[in-house]
Amino acid sequence: MKRSLKKEFTWNINGKEYKVLNVPFYEMNADEKDYVDAEVALKLALIRDLMVANEIPHTVDFEEVADIEI
Repeated sequence: MKRSLKKEFTWNINGKEYKVLNVPFYEMNADEKDYVDAEVALKLALIRDLMVANEIPHTVDFEEVADIEI
């Protein structure tokens, strides 16, 4: 059984905090409880890189930036 939920991802890079809110993930009955799908994982990496490069704010809502093209 899997449930679709939302969570916050936070990175601390070079003493700065970067945060993405409302990231969709799945909770499953498995060894690893929380999963994001491949497209979400790629978008998270892109969002993180844009935040580190100061191209977007250091805190964003995933739902507002999810349309970023990979």
